Amino acid sequence: MKQFHNNRQQEVRIASIAVLVCLVLLTACSDPAYFQFNEAYVQAVQLKPDVAKPQMRKLEKRDVELSEMQKENISTILEGAFGTPDQPRIPGGVGLGDFLSMSKLQQAAGPVERDEAHIPRGLYRQHCAHCHGVTGDGQGPTAAFLNPYPRDYRMGQFKFKMTDSNGTFKKPSKEDLKTILLEGIPGTAMPSFRVLAGTDINQMIDYVIYLAIRGEVERSLINAALELTSDEHPLLVDFNNGDKKADDLVFVGEMISSVVIQWVGPNKTGNVQRTIAAAPDNWNSPESVKIGRTLFFQGKANCFSCHGQTAIGDGQKNLYDNWTLELLGLDPSSSDAATGGEADVADISLESQLYFYNEHLSGIGALKPRAISPRNLRLGNFRGGRRPIDIYQRITSGIQGTPMPGNTKLTEAETWGLVAYVLSLPYEASSRPQSAPAFQRDRN
Repeated sequence: MKQFHNNRQQEVRIASIAVLVCLVLLTACSDPAYFQFNEAYVQAVQLKPDVAKPQMRKLEKRDVELSEMQKENISTILEGAFGTPDQPRIPGGVGLGDFLSMSKLQQAAGPVERDEAHIPRGLYRQHCAHCHGVTGDGQGPTAAFLNPYPRDYRMGQFKFKMTDSNGTFKKPSKEDLKTILLEGIPGTAMPSFRVLAGTDINQMIDYVIYLAIRGEVERSLINAALELTSDEHPLLVDFNNGDKKADDLVFVGEMISSVVIQWVGPNKTGNVQRTIAAAPDNWNSPESVKIGRTLFFQGKANCFSCHGQTAIGDGQKNLYDNWTLELLGLDPSSSDAATGGEADVADISLESQLYFYNEHLSGIGALKPRAISPRNLRLGNFRGGRRPIDIYQRITSGIQGTPMPGNTKLTEAETWGLVAYVLSLPYEASSRPQSAPAFQRDRN
């Protein structure tokens, strides 16, 4: 028996060594990382007349499609401007030089390792890529198992930020992204990275912005390439024609600049967070809560239409965010598409909603669309933060990329009253059935 035990231990050691050798060989021989082409967006703009509209759309195939040569041309342009996941670049002459740090990008990019000074590299791939993907497309290896899905950066839209003013969405500031990294997003798989050093946080912030800008530029290039219907000059940049190449690169530079300016702002230091005045002393008084409760069920605030009569998030079904709307589309021959594709999502069967995904996207790695639900306010779980100022921001500025709008009709006192009521909902006695004994109603 002892001999058997020793032999078994030796077999385990040999197997362990073999696994380690295989891992080393696979790592050494694996191909360099690359950015995944946004094929799902190509399919969307080729088959849907307006991917940005919130209504359910029937598919209408365009007269032109991107050729493989055009896709390769776009990939070449992007690599020339932004580099690769292992060797990132900052495109020159577009105003990014002072906003993003090349040294920070280099530390965040690439495989997980330590440099000669034992400083960690590959921070994005170590902490973020397993959910958000190497490309920042929200399709990392764990993404399909998470609900909600990880954010796809390539739209350049971020839900939780303080740069919105008067209902107009702006790009987040670096401070907004830092808040997300430090606090995480409650109720999701996005954790807090507070344990990391401040330098590591700043490197990942720059890299996420880099991925978002690259993704937005890719979308712009795809749209521009689809407008080139001439067989004589089908490419955005003709690299084999010296004179035309120079003009083409100027055009591409202008496209990149139009994306960059939204991030860097007029002073090229980033968008400025809005200033919200401090809450009045009596903002959460019983009288203020009563005002908020009244507004919740009135048209001026109209919260109940989505969040429901009991605020548990059951007022609307079949809502979708912007990242999912691009993946939806109706079969042109179906009865649901008979109205011209303008029908409300709630009136269309799930099978019809998923036609576009099932027919055109499921085979190219896109994640299956999911409906979103308005927040259950009874839980006291607020993804953008539960500070009163956070709730104030969500009410007045909305949540970008979702059906949650910003409300600019409320007075400041009314808004704070609504904040007070929302924060009181987890403890409101009326959340219990009125027929229940008083001691049961009051337990919460």
